[in-house]
Amino acid sequence: MPFLYELKIATEEPSYTFVQQLVPAGSLVGTGQAVCTLTDGAMEFHVPAPRQGLLVEWFVEHGAVIENGDSMARIVCEGELVAVPAAVPMRLG
Repeated sequence: MPFLYELKIATEEPSYTFVQQLVPAGSLVGTGQAVCTLTDGAMEFHVPAPRQGLLVEWFVEHGAVIENGDSMARIVCEGELVAVPAAVPMRLG
């Protein structure tokens, strides 16, 4: 049975600015695949998908400020409903 989850930044993370979607809506994403780029003003970060699924909708656009706990995208997953952890941005470079 499919279930939805919203891609969010972990609550212990600082705020970021949304830079770029790396995966358009309607695309399949794999666990750990980078789906977007964020910046903290000094460095850029990729946000990995915590779980495999179909990215069906983006809630943010270039320049949006992302606070911890904000939803960035909606992903549909197959299987039993499980808790999906919030994403932890990974520094580029």
